[in-house]
Amino acid sequence: MPIVFGQVGAPSSTSSADSTNLPLLQGKQGEGVVAELHGKYYTQAYRNNAFIGATAAGGVVPPNYSTTAQTFGIWNPAGSGKNAILIAVDFGLVTLGTPAVSSLALSYTPNAGSSLATGQISAITTAAPVAAIVGNTAASVCRFTPSAATTLASTFLMPLPFSYFSTTTTTVATFASQLLHYDFDGSVGVAPNNAIWVCANILTGSTWNISLRWYEAPV
Repeated sequence: MPIVFGQVGAPSSTSSADSTNLPLLQGKQGEGVVAELHGKYYTQAYRNNAFIGATAAGGVVPPNYSTTAQTFGIWNPAGSGKNAILIAVDFGLVTLGTPAVSSLALSYTPNAGSSLATGQISAITTAAPVAAIVGNTAASVCRFTPSAATTLASTFLMPLPFSYFSTTTTTVATFASQLLHYDFDGSVGVAPNNAIWVCANILTGSTWNISLRWYEAPV
């Protein structure tokens, strides 16, 4: 078994020359002191495991969480051999709907199977997600819909930290200048035989551009 030895000490006050062979710097409790060369998902992107799914420019209306008519999500079919680990989700407001207090959220469909069936997912409009390194031709194991799927009533999973109050079709009171971005940081995943959907806790009819990023790792 390879062993990496380090050395406890303060960061060097000088630069080391190329080809210098030095021990890994360690802190007082033996922890490795490191700096990132790339972003934390670079390797997953480089290895063609990371993907971006987005709506068309006109966006979609996230449905009530318990609906059978989904408008955005990913289905990880049974037998895919991969877990879809969520990276981040982004929202851009296109139009406001019925005045209401609402929040954006996620719902899910368990036991989704591997093919269309009357039981769980009976119809889906799919589009190919884009590889995270644009220009690569990697294919996702997931079935991504940017617009429509028909399912059994989905189950509420979690709220996203985006709540809003619209008083008219031209006013949004609570996040007029905020960036609607949520970093899952790998804390939520979709196992094979499951699907996850973007929804709202109350249907308002508001239209959003949505993008979801995820990477796929062996089960």
